Amino acid sequence: MWVEQEIRQQPEVADRLISEGWEEARRIVEAVRRFQPALAVLAARGSSDNAARYGQYLLGAFAGLPAALATPSLFTFYQRPPRLDRAWVIGISQSGRSPDIVEVVQEARRQGGWTLAITNEPASPLASAAHAVLLLRAGEERAV
Repeated sequence: MWVEQEIRQQPEVADRLISEGWEEARRIVEAVRRFQPALAVLAARGSSDNAARYGQYLLGAFAGLPAALATPSLFTFYQRPPRLDRAWVIGISQSGRSPDIVEVVQEARRQGGWTLAITNEPASPLASAAHAVLLLRAGEERAV
């Protein structure tokens, strides 16, 4: 039930993101250009992982960046994070509270990578961990 309802809300959410988040997105693009990343790494879990996979294609096709999905267990379980000093690391979590995604973003920032949180919650741990935040403006996620 919730999944279908959230799918039907997507056009409205996209319109809101474009109309209210345009300046925010422009500033993010400028910051990424200044950083000049060698690659993009997207970190997500659950339904956000689908968005990350789509983002991987978009970044490759339109930004010409090699883009990969993060393996959060390298950061959390194995404690062997890859080098991310030249990476644009994008954490995607509607709630902004996925501990392993927060860990990926924190480690990337610690290493000198440029980090972006894509979330619905501006006061979330993910938003606090990143250099910049792109707010989804999607409302509460119920179809988890």
